[in-house]
Amino acid sequence: MKANRIYFYLFIILLFNTLHFISEVYTSSLGEGISETIILLPTTFLFTVFVFWTRMLIKKHIADKIIFQENKSKTLGFWGLVIILKTVVLTFMIMPVTNYFFDDDDPPGEPFFGLTFWSILIVNFSIITFLYFIEIFLEMQKEKQDIKVKLTQYQSEKSIAQYLTLKKQLNPHFLFNSFNSLMGLITIDSKKAEYFLQELSNIYRYNLTQSEEVVVPLKKELQLIYSYMSLQKIRFGEYVSMEDNIEENKLNFLIPPMTLELLFENAIKHNIIESKKPLKISIISEGSIIKVTNNFQPKNNNYEKSLGIGQKNLINQYKMLHTESPSFEILNGNYIAYIPLIEPEL
Repeated sequence: MKANRIYFYLFIILLFNTLHFISEVYTSSLGEGISETIILLPTTFLFTVFVFWTRMLIKKHIADKIIFQENKSKTLGFWGLVIILKTVVLTFMIMPVTNYFFDDDDPPGEPFFGLTFWSILIVNFSIITFLYFIEIFLEMQKEKQDIKVKLTQYQSEKSIAQYLTLKKQLNPHFLFNSFNSLMGLITIDSKKAEYFLQELSNIYRYNLTQSEEVVVPLKKELQLIYSYMSLQKIRFGEYVSMEDNIEENKLNFLIPPMTLELLFENAIKHNIIESKKPLKISIISEGSIIKVTNNFQPKNNNYEKSLGIGQKNLINQYKMLHTESPSFEILNGNYIAYIPLIEPEL
């Protein structure tokens, strides 16, 4: 139990015992009020802690596994049953203690299921229900606050991603290389030039339409990569190649938009591509991840530093969307990116 929660319940318990003390002093005597308060104060505190602790255990080990928060009627029914069962069990446990310490308050010959039993039952039910109501209310407020914080963080990361996407859309180097290749093709091979222009159009159409999405199917990202690599093969010829081996049942899994484009662009931008050192990129699905690999032949020693912004943004996006994050390593002469797949909701 957190400290602020302890203080809150302790305040409620002190208030209850103060009122009881005043009542006993008024109806009986000061000594009676003091003796009963000495017993009631630690008892009610331990009772409250026990109810809170058992609720946390039930929530963690039972409730979260058999009910969903979206199913309000099932959730309400489950906790209602727990409150009733806990009230009955605690009433039977408290009755002998009450008879022992406060037997002088009971009418002579009162049966076990008499007025005392039902009074304890009602008090237990009221306290447990009140405590559960407070806990559920505080948990709902915390969830709302967590969602607001997460949404704010995601909006921040999304703004960075959109900024980076906008930079790509207006990247003069990419446009210059693309149009320069296109101009050369127009005079040599008009059919190839038409094909080049179509693929370039596909890239920018995807860029404009999908960059606003939170996640997109892997199938769409692959279509973008096929168009992107078509342009690069016209530019670099056989010195750049791509191999993909994606399981068909993984094609509808999700990733943030432009993820693969970022990885392929980094591979082409930062590695040597020539006849003696061709660049080979592969994309493979392995369980719940996709692995993007290229042979590691950097143009300069600042390779990893130059990848920082895009990769960091991708990792931060995953923190908002998924329990796992992308990871990157250099292994056996290859640069490898491990990208988690997000399972689509049915």
